Amino acid sequence: MHQSSHFFDKFPKADISDWVKVAEKELNGKPLESLNFHYNNEIIMPPVVFSDKVDKKMKPIVWRKNHVCQWGISFRNTETIKEENIEFFISIGINNFKLNVTEETKIRAYELKRLFPSCHWIDVHQEGGKPSDFVIQQILENFRLAISLIQRFEISKGHINEFLGNIYFSREIQGNYLYEISLGRAQRIVWRNILKAFKIDNPPPPLFISTLPIMRNGLNDQFLIEATAKTLSAVLGGADLIYLEFDEIAEEMRTENLSHIHNIFTMESGIGEIIDPVAGSFYVDELTTKLAQQIWSKLKS
Repeated sequence: MHQSSHFFDKFPKADISDWVKVAEKELNGKPLESLNFHYNNEIIMPPVVFSDKVDKKMKPIVWRKNHVCQWGISFRNTETIKEENIEFFISIGINNFKLNVTEETKIRAYELKRLFPSCHWIDVHQEGGKPSDFVIQQILENFRLAISLIQRFEISKGHINEFLGNIYFSREIQGNYLYEISLGRAQRIVWRNILKAFKIDNPPPPLFISTLPIMRNGLNDQFLIEATAKTLSAVLGGADLIYLEFDEIAEEMRTENLSHIHNIFTMESGIGEIIDPVAGSFYVDELTTKLAQQIWSKLKS
């Protein structure tokens, strides 16, 4: 093993100048910038990032997770929820539920919580928007609300951890895999900076919640692929609680597969045992840094 390692050490290591030479040859006169990927029309990332290109970046933190990632179901259309749906999810080990509550559906939401008091319920009301812009706006609104709560209440040092421990941050997971992973990590960096600005040391970790909107096309295979990809990006982004969102439950979806997907990622694959398995990727760390800086600058403006 030692001899093999010594043998491979003789190979020259590629750097950005090597990549530029190859790229320019392949592009046939097109500029290197044509290969850049644009996230949310604001963040520009080259197709490859080398260590010597990463300069003055915000260091990602090793966060403390609350517990092993949990699983839940989010219903966008609260009125269509059947009691047997809730009973089925409880039977396969899911007891976290999120409801989109409006003036018209609040009676039904109250009834469900009364019928199933042992479940954990979260009420939300969100307006739609452009996916990327909407998610960033969700994050900003959550942080601004948390900041206003800290500012509004004169919380003594003895109660600050109890207060912060009840805070949760929720966002929707969209389809861009690397973006969503980096955005989840960026959230934690920004929250760390907010707490530093208030000179709060060693706070309990908040609950970072990810909601996964799933396509409703009746195709079970496509549903499983989409749910799997979004679940993985949420787990790698550091989610503590993942909600899969439905307009309605279709028979073709085989909802027990939700539990299988969750168990594979959080227990069988080993990914759920690692704090930050994507740390050290030049690309993901740089994208995380740019997203954290974007959110931080918008918070300060």
